[in-house]
Amino acid sequence: MIEILCCFLREKRTRIKHFSEMKYLLIIIVVLQLVGCTTKKSLLHSNQNDDGWIQLFNGRNLDGWRENKFKHKPEWKIVDGVLIGYGGQGYLSSFEEFEDFELYAQARISDTAGGRGNSGIYFRCAPHEDKKQEFPPGYEAQLDHGDNNNPTGSIYALNIEGARAPKPDTKDGDWVTMRILAVGNHLQTWINGKPAADCRDPKNRYKKGSILLQMHHISGKVEFREVKIRKIDKNY
Repeated sequence: MIEILCCFLREKRTRIKHFSEMKYLLIIIVVLQLVGCTTKKSLLHSNQNDDGWIQLFNGRNLDGWRENKFKHKPEWKIVDGVLIGYGGQGYLSSFEEFEDFELYAQARISDTAGGRGNSGIYFRCAPHEDKKQEFPPGYEAQLDHGDNNNPTGSIYALNIEGARAPKPDTKDGDWVTMRILAVGNHLQTWINGKPAADCRDPKNRYKKGSILLQMHHISGKVEFREVKIRKIDKNY
């Protein structure tokens, strides 16, 4: 009888122990699931830019861009997160095309031969099919602090009211911020937060296309340390 009772107690303890282990294991599984859900949400959130901003230049490589060379052999390199273009006429163009958008960039121009820096940010660019043209058709937001006809911030050579920006207080070697807003035929730019060009293209020449970062001449240098964009809804 005593032996039977001892066997029963041993079996009871084993069942209790097994139940405790299963309960503990179940708690661990639930906790891991909760942590996993939180982690997935955190990773998803970290991949999303605030307010829909997309980093066109990631600070590490030229993913998302195609390199185009024209008269010379310009080079593009990345140093400490800064995109540097030098050595001749050419450009980078985005693989993705944009229609209505807001773009923000930080840029610096200079000239290694003591001349004048010259660059620009093209937008809504068509493919460069006519190689007789130096750059593909599209709007250009000017980056040239010494051009009195098309000062920095102008929509270059558009020749309509509001396309020419007032000359900003900028010079070669300075980092400047450029903001571009293109909605329909309404084109606006800001330089260092101040309004620059503000015009409406009656011909609505370019409706959609790629973003282009220009390298203008052989002794010039242009640097970009941020280029981001967000798409604008048509009901904006």
